[in-house]
Amino acid sequence: LDQPQDAVQPKGEQALLFSRNVSSEERITEITVLSTAKEFSAFISLDAGGRFACAVEGKALFLVNAKTSAVSKVLENLFHEASVKTFFQDNHFVCHDAKSAIHFLRRFGIEMGSCDFDTMIASYLTGAFSRDFSYAGIAGRALGRPAHSDIAQEFVHIFEITSLLQKKLEAEHMQTIFLDTELPIIRILADMEEEGVMVDPVFLKKLAKKIDGELITLTAAIYREAGEEFNINSPRQLSHILFDVLELATAGLRKTAKGGVISTGAAELEKLKGLHPIVPHNLLYRELTKLKTTYVDVLPTLIDVSDGRIHTTFNQTVASTGRLSSSNPNLQNIPIMSAYGREIRKSFIAPKGFLLCSFDYSQIELRVAAHMADDKKMIEAFQKGLDIHSMTAASIYHIPLEKVTSELRRAAKTLNFGILYGMGAMALAESTDMSREQAKKFIDDYFREFAGVKKYVESTKRFAETHGYVETLFGRRRYIPEINSPNWQLKREAERMAINMPIQG
Repeated sequence: LDQPQDAVQPKGEQALLFSRNVSSEERITEITVLSTAKEFSAFISLDAGGRFACAVEGKALFLVNAKTSAVSKVLENLFHEASVKTFFQDNHFVCHDAKSAIHFLRRFGIEMGSCDFDTMIASYLTGAFSRDFSYAGIAGRALGRPAHSDIAQEFVHIFEITSLLQKKLEAEHMQTIFLDTELPIIRILADMEEEGVMVDPVFLKKLAKKIDGELITLTAAIYREAGEEFNINSPRQLSHILFDVLELATAGLRKTAKGGVISTGAAELEKLKGLHPIVPHNLLYRELTKLKTTYVDVLPTLIDVSDGRIHTTFNQTVASTGRLSSSNPNLQNIPIMSAYGREIRKSFIAPKGFLLCSFDYSQIELRVAAHMADDKKMIEAFQKGLDIHSMTAASIYHIPLEKVTSELRRAAKTLNFGILYGMGAMALAESTDMSREQAKKFIDDYFREFAGVKKYVESTKRFAETHGYVETLFGRRRYIPEINSPNWQLKREAERMAINMPIQG
């Protein structure tokens, strides 16, 4: 279940596979349409044990009876019936995407009873190599054949699929994180989505006008520096201006995969920053264009006119580390380092009588890393309330804390966080003013001073190579089959994932 046949198998403890032999032409399930309270009562009375499953598909809610495996489509008019409201409020359900069912029922003033199992969440936790957690995808893998094009036809199997997923959660020791973390947060996320966040469209309109003026000024400056007009948004034309017309140095710059022209990606332009005024102009032009098209122009169109709020979707089954993600729009990715990014954030406001508050853990990832690595020196620094980055620089350079300059602290900070993402000498050199040789020595000295972190990094890579996965303190797993790839680049990327996931997760 949840694992393609051609997936790379992890070594050691094998991911359990569940399958069933089915004919290629299983019978078509008859979908009953419940349109009256009498029909509804008759349907639910078929199962004295009261085991039901529900799932929303499009604008319809489907109900499955465990005893008979009967599938029924509940018409909207029924949700206004008192008996139907009582049924959904008082019962326990197996769901696929319970959050959608909660939203659906709340439209009719119904607060859904307990969700005891969610096949989408369970599949996400145990789906070693799959990113498809739709019911069709789950059903297809569980049944060993392509899922029926009419998803409602597959709901007849939801209790069978639930049983298989329960066994897999038990086999991978993830019942606790499923029951204590993932299921309880579903209703909280539903509440957050419905609450939304208030946005000031007038502020955004003024900001759009301000950015438009800045872009006009930048465009003129770029044309002036180039000596001609061209399409600034065209990577090929920009490359021609930078490297053919202005003849900027191309050493150390990568080429595009298609066409083989010198890349004008942000990382490459950063390397050219000090060579010509056109480069910083272009970087700012690109940043403002992206902010405007992604946020400033779009956010006002997403405001719900009924309450003046934006209602994003919080996704539980996207990030492989177990983090939440946000979409439609992505409210977790609004820049904060740039001036205009901070301006965009000002458009999110609180209603009269309320305040917006920001709560943040202090150096949480580094604290988790210190704990997992059992690094005595890092733990001691946190316990004493020291500035961890200054302490790191002082340890590496063997100087007193008061002698640590802002430049040394910045390099130490880059590495402190970089280590959590498997940063190597090349990446550290690019992020600081160091040469690659200096960066390599810096990393070697870092690992000599923080032996626990070094041990964590190496032991985590070995564990991943042996078992094919890594896991968090609470048992959430991420399978990384590429960890044993003969391709050096794939293996290095897999090692970075392995080091980061237990901490970020």
